Amino acid sequence: MDSNVALLIGQMEIIAALMVIGFFEQKVKLFSNELIDSFSTIISKLILPLMLLTVIGSISREQLFSSWVFFVSSVVCYIIVIAISKFLAVFLGPKEPKRSMHALLMCFGNSGFIGIPLIVSVFPETAGIAAASFSLVESTYYWVIGPLLINNGEKKKGIDWKKLVTPLTISILLGLVIVLLDLDFQGNVLWDTMTEVGGTSKYFASIYIGMTLGRMGLKRLLSNMRVFLAAPFKLVIFPLLAYFLFGKTGIITGDLLIMFIILFATPAGM
Repeated sequence: MDSNVALLIGQMEIIAALMVIGFFEQKVKLFSNELIDSFSTIISKLILPLMLLTVIGSISREQLFSSWVFFVSSVVCYIIVIAISKFLAVFLGPKEPKRSMHALLMCFGNSGFIGIPLIVSVFPETAGIAAASFSLVESTYYWVIGPLLINNGEKKKGIDWKKLVTPLTISILLGLVIVLLDLDFQGNVLWDTMTEVGGTSKYFASIYIGMTLGRMGLKRLLSNMRVFLAAPFKLVIFPLLAYFLFGKTGIITGDLLIMFIILFATPAGM
């Protein structure tokens, strides 16, 4: 456990350092806004999907079937988090559209850019179990429940199920298919190449976050201090809730518990 914590802290330090690098790269104008947007597209539509595909596709069928507890726990924990977030957004009193954004800030974390790359670095052998379960749950909630949390004064439209079809969800499903069919691509040059490309997700995503913060600027970031009230819930209270509800009760234990808490402790998605 102690070695895992030390490794986790080391990986977080690397992510923080990369964010600082990205911040200063933007400040010295090495990247224009157009290049930063293109950089984000490459990460979200190529690098991150390849990481999910290869990480999930590398676990065994037995590991996948045994992950049902993690999957159900993710579903239940997200329901609780969404309910609390919606209540607090109303209770804190900002007007729309800030009220809806406040709920979204507390609900949905940056598991794709930070959480999953982080657990892959610390738990390379078992991260696929958590990544498969959590990504499937979060993607569904994000594109189905997320739009329902938004109220901009207009008449709500039906859920656009096409939103669920993204490079990320396709990569998750392909990874699950590989596991269910018990396919083994280890040693295949194409698979190894995709694994190596996906393995860069943590580095490029962290740099991108730093560049995004740089182009926002401190003045803009500090212009609405109310949004920072979401941070303690997203980074501290909800992870503690996940720990006490599913860790102290023994529902999830060991490395899976650490990954569960990490995935619920990531900062709000960009």
